[in-house]
Amino acid sequence: MKKKCFRNLVTFVICFVLMLNVSGLSISAQTTPNIQLYSAKLVTTTVGQCGNQLDYYATGYINVKNLSADKNITVHYTYDGSNWLDQPASYLKTLEDGSEVWSFSTPHKIYAPQHHTYHNCRFALKYEVNGNTYWDNNNGDNYLLQETTMIYNAPCTLSKSAVMLNDFNYNYNFLSGSIYVKNLSYDKNVKVRYTLDNWQTYSEVDATYTRTYDNNTELWSFYIGGHDYQWNNNCHFAISYTVNGVTYCDNNFGSNYSLTK
Repeated sequence: MKKKCFRNLVTFVICFVLMLNVSGLSISAQTTPNIQLYSAKLVTTTVGQCGNQLDYYATGYINVKNLSADKNITVHYTYDGSNWLDQPASYLKTLEDGSEVWSFSTPHKIYAPQHHTYHNCRFALKYEVNGNTYWDNNNGDNYLLQETTMIYNAPCTLSKSAVMLNDFNYNYNFLSGSIYVKNLSYDKNVKVRYTLDNWQTYSEVDATYTRTYDNNTELWSFYIGGHDYQWNNNCHFAISYTVNGVTYCDNNFGSNYSLTK
């Protein structure tokens, strides 16, 4: 009787372990989303000739599993928290793993500058394919981009990406720019690798910390060149972000960034 009970107990334990393994495999298989935000940011521009009007909009990149050639990628967004609108995204390129990069920009929202500014964009991503609809809504919270002179500031959001180029500019022999990174640890290193001879040789410069935003992203800045620097050729560059022993890159989805002389 004792042996039979023992065999039953062993059988139960083995079945339980197998159930855990199967469940674990099932959960693991579901963790790869069909659509996921890479990164997004708010952009502000001047509309009026005298700066009497400004506008802002959201722009970003999306990673999509290529489940069919016939698909719709939509950004479901709101500027006021009440009225939700849809903006179609645009195909950008196919990556080596077969997934696709799509880009989006929401319509411009015009506003008059005031002493206190407050503008934001909430959004989620919708993927319609093969009769199914998939969402990336930031685990039910939706994504939020916000700039204000008073409270919570989050001009960018990083999801699948841990680092993204914000902007860059060339002026008086200087190439300068700014970078957004996820604040994954206090100790981190952000570099810009660049070449003036199409990667026959290259150099690196360290970016420097600028500030932390309320959604735990950071802004870093970089400068390349100088008054005596000779920009005789086109410049190509990419960004690396090393933290916790892992290096993340932003190389413009394999195309690198370029400055044409």
